[in-house]
Amino acid sequence: MGEPVKVNELREAFIEYFQEREHRPIPSASLVPHGDPTLLFTTAGMVQFKPYFLGLERPPAPRLTSIQRCFRTSDVEEVGDDDHLTFFEMLGNFSIGDYFKSEAISWSWEFLTDVLEIPGDRLWATVYVEDDEAYELWSAIGLPDERILRYTAEQGNWWGPPGDTGPMGPCSELHYDWGINTGCETCDVGSCHPDEGCGRFLEIWNLVFMQYELLDDGSQRDLPAANIDTGAGLERLASVLQAEKSVYMTDELKMLITQAESITGHEYDPANYETAFALRAMSEHARAFTFLVTDGVLPSNEGRGYVLRRLIRRAVYFSRKLDVHANFFAKMVATAIDISLPNNPDLHDNRQFLLDLADSEESRFRATLDRALSLLEGVLEESRATGIISGKDAFTLYDTHGLPPELTREVALSHGFQVDLTEFEVEMEEQRERSKNSSDNDQQTDVAKHYAAVGIASEFVGYADLTSSSTIRFIETASDRIELASDEISVIFDQTPFYPEGGGQISDTGTVSSERGQGLVIDVQRFGESIVHRIKVTSGHFADSDSVDCEVDPARRLNISRNHTATHLLHSALRSVLGEHVRQAGSYVGPDYLRFDYTHPQALADDELEALTEIVSSKTRANITSATLELPYEEAIERGAIAFFEDRYTADVRMVEYCDTRGHAPEHEHSDHCYSRELCGGTHLSSTGLLGDFLILSDSSIGAGLRRIEACTGDAASIELRGQLKTLRDVAHKLQTNYKDILPRIEALEGNITALESELKQHQSSSAEQLAQNLAEQAKRLGDTNLLLVETTSTQSQLREISDELQSEFDSLILVLAGTSDQSTSLLVSVSEDLISKEIDSRSLVANITDITGGGGGGRPQLAQAGIKDSSRLREAYAQVEGLLRAQLMD
Repeated sequence: MGEPVKVNELREAFIEYFQEREHRPIPSASLVPHGDPTLLFTTAGMVQFKPYFLGLERPPAPRLTSIQRCFRTSDVEEVGDDDHLTFFEMLGNFSIGDYFKSEAISWSWEFLTDVLEIPGDRLWATVYVEDDEAYELWSAIGLPDERILRYTAEQGNWWGPPGDTGPMGPCSELHYDWGINTGCETCDVGSCHPDEGCGRFLEIWNLVFMQYELLDDGSQRDLPAANIDTGAGLERLASVLQAEKSVYMTDELKMLITQAESITGHEYDPANYETAFALRAMSEHARAFTFLVTDGVLPSNEGRGYVLRRLIRRAVYFSRKLDVHANFFAKMVATAIDISLPNNPDLHDNRQFLLDLADSEESRFRATLDRALSLLEGVLEESRATGIISGKDAFTLYDTHGLPPELTREVALSHGFQVDLTEFEVEMEEQRERSKNSSDNDQQTDVAKHYAAVGIASEFVGYADLTSSSTIRFIETASDRIELASDEISVIFDQTPFYPEGGGQISDTGTVSSERGQGLVIDVQRFGESIVHRIKVTSGHFADSDSVDCEVDPARRLNISRNHTATHLLHSALRSVLGEHVRQAGSYVGPDYLRFDYTHPQALADDELEALTEIVSSKTRANITSATLELPYEEAIERGAIAFFEDRYTADVRMVEYCDTRGHAPEHEHSDHCYSRELCGGTHLSSTGLLGDFLILSDSSIGAGLRRIEACTGDAASIELRGQLKTLRDVAHKLQTNYKDILPRIEALEGNITALESELKQHQSSSAEQLAQNLAEQAKRLGDTNLLLVETTSTQSQLREISDELQSEFDSLILVLAGTSDQSTSLLVSVSEDLISKEIDSRSLVANITDITGGGGGGRPQLAQAGIKDSSRLREAYAQVEGLLRAQLMD
């Protein structure tokens, strides 16, 4: 392989090498882990293979290889130095109960030294301190003893799990030796090693011997089989091959640095640490943003979205340090897309959405940044006595107003202040805990492990048939397995027509009967290869090996299939109407309605909702025949099938098509012109004409950039439409018109209401003006200042009018005005401009009053407002405020 080796050449060489050794290539999983709430993001190549290591699912092959997109949050504050990244790619080869240490070690050595031609004398190996076998294997390869080091778990030679629980084991790491690092004391005396951390060594490959599982209680147990999980950082390995000590100087990341140079006008020079750090951070965060959003993460104030928003704001912060005050982030994202597009075709469809989102998020942050800096100035003023900004204040500036802690610290230092970073970290840790997804995942995992241990596979036959003659292979109650059962039991059949819950579709229900008993199937779940039926026994009993007649509720299945087919048609319609950036973010498919969560930054207009309804209805009228194909994953993707980030796919997949050219009489198996083509394991209609009516019930926001459509089909839609028509007729009756004239009638009534409101406002304004004139006569004199302490029955809006009127009457006025209406009391305090210099502050006066009356509010020095809890104590509060003001103004 010629020099320098490009990053993409490295990708290809790795996959080719392990394919030659019978490894099946597996596409990268999403950065959002599927079904694993122990993880916020996919942090390693093995994450998507955890069910295989745990024995919960059968792998598509015993040997696998992948190039996995990964994201880690632990090093965000370090991003900007030479080698830290949040987003990176992990080259990996995996064995599920097949080969073990010998092959893993020999193949890693062969790939590095023979294929990539890295000099063997540049490589060091570390092994777990007790792993004699790994030590001997490295020695047999030819590594001298002085370059095979025994490390403890604390030194990094025990890996995992990637979450709180899961697979783990001892590991062996390969390190590249850049050469003696001048100035390192241990290098100077010839005793330096990888754990010194002086920069001489770079870890390039980790071989994990996955043998154990960490449990909730901290104990560990053996996995069902010994496995291999290896990971080689693509960017780090590329830096070795391209002789660049910084990953940011490898060919792909260097293009982002070049774009950052162009935007900022600053040249990348490692010797200029602050500038180089900023350019690297801007580049890295743009690439990370691109892939996080592509995998369905959107900016928000919690969880994954919180992390994404933090990256954007951090990039903007560093751009400001380089005097960039106009939007730049979308340009960086565009470069990241261009670099990555050849290996990630999804970026093409998402391009405009990514650019628009990057620009809007940056604009939003820049709009609040000046205000946040102004608030920081206020915090500095309040902290002047101690010279320390509290960690709580720093966190509020960050969490609520988006001010990065680095910027808070920098501004504080420029004023001679410190920031309480210990308290800040406490607040941050509490935020991290709030951001974790709560889940019953541990219980679900335990159940899955239980049925995996049972080891009984079931065949699903329910695509073609709603009935089957089956045999009970396993039966149990909620306690222990028994021969006979009553009440509620869990059963595994050899084959079943009942669809197990999955892919957003709820399970089938129905009946089972044998010579001995009858029962109702109330829930069906899949755990690995086992399909488990929860059955309510209605008469008799069931036992192992019974022959049972199974029957799915046909009407319920039809309604579920209607809603699932409608979900596919709706998804395609959304992409047609709104754009290819639309991605499914979740779904529910039941017999009564469907729910579809999708990515889109704004509410749908009425005409867009109408277009969606018309598209789905037109496909229904066309009575398009469906086709279901079993084919390799790669072929399905090449045909244009949509795959979802939350799903994990095996080598062979099920693809459901609805093709316009097929019509109601398909003449061939496959069409290149399909309206809907998705990978899906759910149940569907044989033709769209069976769908019946389609009605969108609602479109609502469920988070930043996430929306939810609820809709219904068939009989449910017909009933809903009839109900809506009845409501229209009832409204028409109330309005004394017919339902066709409802809108003109409402518009006429609105005109009358507007006119009456205008008259009322004029009357209230006149009343407020008159009241202000009367109140002016009650003003007390405190030296050169007038004081008014008043209780009224005015509304909150009237209080403001009265304040404006009175302030215009006096050169110097302190006004404390309470208004009680509709059983609530509002407080307004306003202060003339001349009193601000005398340290009279409306906010302080409000605080003095609400300390007595209860309630709270805020505002500016000139004007503040609050709600009052106990208005009976207003006079007491007024007396105290008057006393304070007399003491302050009459000195």
